[in-house]
Amino acid sequence: MEGYGRSSHARYRCEYHFVWVPKYRYHVLVKEIKPWLREILMELCERRINMKLVFIPPYANIYAAQPMWEQELISRMKQKGQLEGVDIDIAEGYPIEHNAETRNEEFAAIVDLGMIKKVKEYSGMGQYDAIIIGGTSEPGFFATQMVSKIPVVYSLHSAVHVASLIGERFSIIHLTDPGCLQIRHWVQHHGLNHKLVAVRPTGYTSTFLHKFTRTYKPEERAKIPEGSKFIEDVAARCKEAIDNDRVDSLVFECPVIQMLEDEIKPRLNDLGYGEIQLVYAFPAAVEMARTMVNMGLTQAPRAYPSDSLRAKPQFR
Repeated sequence: MEGYGRSSHARYRCEYHFVWVPKYRYHVLVKEIKPWLREILMELCERRINMKLVFIPPYANIYAAQPMWEQELISRMKQKGQLEGVDIDIAEGYPIEHNAETRNEEFAAIVDLGMIKKVKEYSGMGQYDAIIIGGTSEPGFFATQMVSKIPVVYSLHSAVHVASLIGERFSIIHLTDPGCLQIRHWVQHHGLNHKLVAVRPTGYTSTFLHKFTRTYKPEERAKIPEGSKFIEDVAARCKEAIDNDRVDSLVFECPVIQMLEDEIKPRLNDLGYGEIQLVYAFPAAVEMARTMVNMGLTQAPRAYPSDSLRAKPQFR
């Protein structure tokens, strides 16, 4: 739908007709002022005031209702004033057939192709300044960097770079063991394995947690037994990372842990760990996207080359 905007729930096209009448209707917008002012007004009308980003979920499971964590995290950031000058749309994930709770390398391979198709679609719309992608497996990382015409940032990728900037040792708190190993492989590829001390699993599946967040309202989650136990287990993994790994910062990639920030952070403060820096993956990705757009940067074609690369290096 050419010329139409899109959000997570709608397609839209808003147009406005303005009539500017000078006070007392003096004939001031005439002669040489008229074309000059017209040119300026047209330029202003074509210019977007806010930076426009789009978040693409790793996939859409056709067997289950889709989690709403993205919208909740965006709302939390807006409440904190972290999205001034930024609009974020939520795309529809690529539909896949996967009816199991496993999130291993086989599952990662399934979602790669769909993510590449989605990135090509949204980067070619001409409506967005950058793309944000979630997911532990960083689906389609290399291919999306090559095919996208606009900046593409990944949540995990952004978070570990932030953690490496602010300290020397960090650990990541995640869900299951297969996901932890995927994270270790990706951090190693990103060249930051020397700063990642450990990836610690909580033992919960994303399927269970997404069902939990859909069932209970934000203000109810910490009060029920399942929510309280999850918070305590996350705090226990954090304590192990701080005491045993001797980290200076912790990274939370799991969306549900990020949604419980207001409950987990006070627990760590009560344990005397208020100085430990907490890096949340989704806000880190938003800031990374903003930085790339504001600096006029995109992924380097030489780093993610296609056959159309003009300045080919002599060797690799």
